[in-house]
Amino acid sequence: MAHADPGLLTLLALGEPVPDESVEDHLRACATCRSELAALREVATLGRETRVERDLSLPSEDVWARIAADTGQDTSSVVPLRPHRWRTLLAVAAAAAVIGAAGAVAVDRFTTDPAISEQVLAQVDLARLTTAPDTARGSARVVRTGGRTVLRVSVDGMPAPDGLYQVWLFDGVTTMIPLGVLANGQADMPVPETVDLNTYRVVDVSAQRWGQQEHGTSMLQGQLG
Repeated sequence: MAHADPGLLTLLALGEPVPDESVEDHLRACATCRSELAALREVATLGRETRVERDLSLPSEDVWARIAADTGQDTSSVVPLRPHRWRTLLAVAAAAAVIGAAGAVAVDRFTTDPAISEQVLAQVDLARLTTAPDTARGSARVVRTGGRTVLRVSVDGMPAPDGLYQVWLFDGVTTMIPLGVLANGQADMPVPETVDLNTYRVVDVSAQRWGQQEHGTSMLQGQLG
């Protein structure tokens, strides 16, 4: 059984309406997705309690259009958040960064059902770039699990960021696709079915300022093989 789209689960966790009403029906039948939603709501609550406030503007329609183009989605399926929800989403990431401040990197609270078989499709040890500390190290694996493809990134020896750590897929030339934010040293980030991993083979972990929409400073990088 295919799982619910993580983006829709995130919207539900933040109290936002979702365009696909079938998600609620799916949640009633899928314990794995209910567990993911519960974890996201827990982090959202923690993010609100930290009262992290930033003077951030809502991303423009051009930004949503670029996200849709990079992920192969129709622009009508990209649901912008209202300004106060946008700040809440960043507060969630901030809370995760606070939790991991002892040296782990920041993100994703998605859980994996141990009963679901996994197939590793590609992997790489991430190389430390000169912008990262000597202790920095990491790895990335493309895993097929539960009917979906995820990029599993694990990072260690990184300082608590002054913003957040973002994971990207890179074609090695000009185009980068943001996949998600890191927290607690490891994250499973769904890879859109429309993304060709034969083209976007480079995994990049960057340090991002709060509210920074373009690619920040690369810290770790490696090519999947």
